[in-house]
Amino acid sequence: YTKVDEPGHAIRYWPPGDRWLIDLQGLRDVDVCNAFAEGHGASHPAAPGLLWHVWDSARCAHMPDASVSVIVAPAVVEVQGRDGPKENVGMNGTYHLFGMHAGRPAYMKADGSGHSIRYWPREDRWLIDFDGLRNADVCNAYAESQGAVSHPVELGLSWNVWESAVGRHLPDPSVRAFVAPHWVRVSGRDRGKENTAINGDYTLVALVEGKAAYKKEGSAHVIRYWRAEDRWIIDLEHGFSGGDVANAYADAKGADNPGNADLIWHVWDTGQMRHVVDDDVIAEGLWHASVDWARILERSAAAGPPAPPPLEGLSAVAPSEPMGGPLGASGNPVPNGGG
Repeated sequence: YTKVDEPGHAIRYWPPGDRWLIDLQGLRDVDVCNAFAEGHGASHPAAPGLLWHVWDSARCAHMPDASVSVIVAPAVVEVQGRDGPKENVGMNGTYHLFGMHAGRPAYMKADGSGHSIRYWPREDRWLIDFDGLRNADVCNAYAESQGAVSHPVELGLSWNVWESAVGRHLPDPSVRAFVAPHWVRVSGRDRGKENTAINGDYTLVALVEGKAAYKKEGSAHVIRYWRAEDRWIIDLEHGFSGGDVANAYADAKGADNPGNADLIWHVWDTGQMRHVVDDDVIAEGLWHASVDWARILERSAAAGPPAPPPLEGLSAVAPSEPMGGPLGASGNPVPNGGG
């Protein structure tokens, strides 16, 4: 492996010693490195349990550093499905990989809000916390990790969201953390043909049928999934509630989002009274660029800390404010919880 922004930095295997090496001089056939982990037969450097030893010039030796981890995790996590007027709808949005927290990948929104996704090892849960990366069991939403989940996007996670009215987290089966392009660009439909308006950029705004749904800014044009026929649909007229009516469609065939160049699009042709394949139409997924966390944190620090919460706790907070509550051993209400 080599870094995207630093091609000279590499992770490579050294067979004579069965070790994985981090070498800031790149891919070379020497046993010199900046850090290493005993391979123990691991097929890749992100295998669980590897202990990394980092070169310490003062001691002229590689010293173990348990805080160093090599992980496999998505760079961006999208959260959607929490609908208004429910509480904590602000959990929806885009979370970027920030680093490690409690031994697992941690994510934050890049808008300066501090909203984060973090792991809570004491109860083996993934938390969505509006108050950032902290060591506390208070959160706005959580999902049971079930022991084998290395990041918050793996299948099977069910999210429980704090409800102030009942003083506990309640399951919300509509909420999902997933990986998908934030934008989909549709192009290729000739201007002289019908339904040329399918061209354009669509932004991720919701979940429909459990999958990413996209909308073109300033219009009712959407891309959504239609589970009954396993198709991605472009609908220029009826939005997210148009059923099987489509200006264009592509058979999904396992594609989890519509930004897939292998999809074959069929576009409605009034003259033939049917959808006709248009090989020129392409839907391309567009992803967020890497986040400059140093700049974002500097800007947040310059803005100053948020106002402290009122001393009276929950009773002094307006009901419209997003709230978080303590987890409890099984999600049960906790006395004096929340805030």
